Amino acid sequence: MKIFIDIDGVLWNTAKSIVTLYNKKYSHNGKWEEAMEWNFSPAIPQGTSEKIIDELFASHEIYKGNHTVEGAVEYINKLNTEFDNVYFCTVGKNINNSQKLKMLKRLVPTVKVITISFPEEVFADKSMINMEGSIFIDDHSKNLSSSNAKYKILFEPYGEKNWNKGYEGIRLKSWEEVYNFVRTLHIIEEKVLGEYLDLIKNQDKNAGNNNIEEIFSEIFFDNDEF
Repeated sequence: MKIFIDIDGVLWNTAKSIVTLYNKKYSHNGKWEEAMEWNFSPAIPQGTSEKIIDELFASHEIYKGNHTVEGAVEYINKLNTEFDNVYFCTVGKNINNSQKLKMLKRLVPTVKVITISFPEEVFADKSMINMEGSIFIDDHSKNLSSSNAKYKILFEPYGEKNWNKGYEGIRLKSWEEVYNFVRTLHIIEEKVLGEYLDLIKNQDKNAGNNNIEEIFSEIFFDNDEF
């Protein structure tokens, strides 16, 4: 099972970094917890130019220190130990992604990374990555909706933001919840696959007409553990 993990807002508390940098540079006193939009307003004043936001994202200080989401490094490393195919997946401008890679090398050096980078404007989302059959963890519902991942987790460690209102999929609020969900899902899939293969092997040659719906019905409805 492949697992794809977003970086900003999932591993790294980017809102905290950006608002802290803005406060320092412009003598402001915004609280990162109050950021509700992708331009970090109202923690950063509404109407702040896109150029200023881009400059903050390009800062060499954005991924310094330890502004990680609580539990992220611990549980991502555990997943990376227990599963063969764990990937960070991020989209951004070249200069921002280069800073992310330095942070990842410092904090989680053994996890594989997929970066989609652009020199200036960002023209794509993560739908260009084939995530068929995988788990995808992101803090932006649009990235989840456009993905072909099998299981999509909206990660909201700091509560619902305006860009995710109305999302009807799976929502999890901590890395402990994410880890437990992934482990449980893996156990269920392994069990179902094992029982499915056993049923096929045990089918009488003359009763080979059972379709897949009937086989799965036997697994789920004749098993007290489900």
